[in-house]
Amino acid sequence: MDKHNILFIALDTHKSFTDVAYIEDARGAKPIHLNRILSNKSAATL
Repeated sequence: MDKHNILFIALDTHKSFTDVAYIEDARGAKPIHLNRILSNKSAATL
């Protein structure tokens, strides 16, 4: 178990939404956009 895996996570925050993406620590890796999450008050329903 000599190899370590690193995962970088990005959160791009705005007033009404947050974009979520990640990329692995490897040469030639491409970023993966996961989702856009609404972050305004009307989106917070329980």
